[in-house]
Amino acid sequence: MKNQIMHALLSITLTAALATAVTAAPNDTNSASLSVANAYVRAMPPGQSKTVGFLEITNTGTQLCRLVSAQSTLSNRLEFHEHRHVQGMMRMRQVAEVEISAGQTVVFEPGGLHIMLFNLTSPLQAGDSTQMQLVTDQCGSVSFNPEVRSLIKNSKPMDGMRH
Repeated sequence: MKNQIMHALLSITLTAALATAVTAAPNDTNSASLSVANAYVRAMPPGQSKTVGFLEITNTGTQLCRLVSAQSTLSNRLEFHEHRHVQGMMRMRQVAEVEISAGQTVVFEPGGLHIMLFNLTSPLQAGDSTQMQLVTDQCGSVSFNPEVRSLIKNSKPMDGMRH
């Protein structure tokens, strides 16, 4: 009888410990150590089914964080890419993960690191916003709402021009 009670107590203790570990798993919660700023997604030219996203992400924590994936309601396929000069030419290549050291800010920007969104089914309208999430290896995930920005600058007609 005493062995059965000890076994039951051990089982309950292990179950509670496992439940705590699962609840605290870093990829299941929003990260308190990662923050996103200046996030936007480019509106697509007509006929295109892919676009690109930019942002600044800061690691305010004390450990290295590696971005391992991105998710969005806009697309079923998101990838980290970067532009590099190779033999005098600018080339784009996929990056498996992005490291963010403690205290560091990584900038995703035109001509550098960026997020590619593939297989979009409807055009994006400037001024809209969408929901995205970045997932890390051990620092949790961070959700943010990038706005959609047009590539075309608003231009005013030139006064006095007659054609």
